[in-house]
Amino acid sequence: MIKKEWPLAMQLLGVGFYVAFSIVLPTTIGFYLDSRGAHSIPVYTLGGLVLGTVVMIFGVYKMVRPYLQEAKRVNQDKEKANSEKTEKKP
Repeated sequence: MIKKEWPLAMQLLGVGFYVAFSIVLPTTIGFYLDSRGAHSIPVYTLGGLVLGTVVMIFGVYKMVRPYLQEAKRVNQDKEKANSEKTEKKP
């Protein structure tokens, strides 16, 4: 049982790193570009933050979607089994 849990834990850890890097990397690049510019509004930093957030949401959805589909399938199987039990009872 433990062997099956480790790959899932490692994949979830990967999701955590993906979230961190997809937000930090574009924001850092935007901050660097803002520091080289002469404007007072951190346009590139905010743009990097928005871009990183959009990329993060899309990527996490794609990573978690198989688990959501599996959970949905398991729930449907349980409902089907429960409905078969109630049909057999007099």
